[in-house]
Amino acid sequence: MEDILDSVRKIIFRWVNTFTPITVGVDAGDYTIKVNNSYRFQPNDQVMLRNGNYYETGLVIDSVDDAYTITMKSAILNDWSAGDEYVEETILMKTPYEMWVQGIHIGDPDVMFRYPAITVNGTTRSSEWLTIESTKERYEIEIGIYVKDSSHEQGYRFLMNLVKIIQTGLKRNLIPLVNDYDIISLAEDVNVGDVNIRLSDRAKLGNYRRLMIENEYDMQEVWVDHIYPTSIDPSNESVHLDSEICCNFRAFDTSVVIPHRFVFNSWPATIEYGKIHKGELLKAAVIRWFAEEEEMQVIRRAETKLG
Repeated sequence: MEDILDSVRKIIFRWVNTFTPITVGVDAGDYTIKVNNSYRFQPNDQVMLRNGNYYETGLVIDSVDDAYTITMKSAILNDWSAGDEYVEETILMKTPYEMWVQGIHIGDPDVMFRYPAITVNGTTRSSEWLTIESTKERYEIEIGIYVKDSSHEQGYRFLMNLVKIIQTGLKRNLIPLVNDYDIISLAEDVNVGDVNIRLSDRAKLGNYRRLMIENEYDMQEVWVDHIYPTSIDPSNESVHLDSEICCNFRAFDTSVVIPHRFVFNSWPATIEYGKIHKGELLKAAVIRWFAEEEEMQVIRRAETKLG
């Protein structure tokens, strides 16, 4: 259960606190922003531009035009520079109601010191036979979302906005990445459209193996189509993928994850809205999420199965 909770918390964090660097400088009066990746942004999201010293709020997304282009409903008021070795990078950050989540807690603490807050709490785990040598393990989790009840309508709308963001993230991650897994690195940068990548270590790979390529901002699921033999690739680093890379990944800050567990049939099944007292009156919602996993059972032929 612990690995499942950690995986769900990671998904939630990436969706409610989404941010991505801008890749082209923005001038005051512009409506369009070029970003590193727009995957976790949606129309009507409230966002802000910020760097280490300044920020601009009050921006609302009008459209997500492609994987790298976002258009705002109103003009941007200030000039913003894309980062390089001399200029600090500017990021676009999701800020529903000009706020961001202050904490995502495993378990359900009695006292929370900062709001909005989210809890991820395991409720049940059940098991039943799936095949002769495998079982279906079912995990059920309650995700609590808490916001201050300062203004009835504003608090309620903020709550529904957060719930929608989390629900969307869970629906788009039907196969959550759960320990255990191996992590290797890229041997060189990869770019949009590449189907051949070079890895630092291919020892644990095979044809048709699933890989997750991710950095701080982006993630892509790919499958190994085939591994080049030494006669073609003396470096023993090249791998041919089944589809093109959709993002630019730099070798120094990218991880290539080789999963060994496969959770399937996950879904945020129900949502409940209400109020709760945790030292003060709060708006609250609970998302009930489940996931199922096939687990192979080691059956030793010499052992008796009778009690």
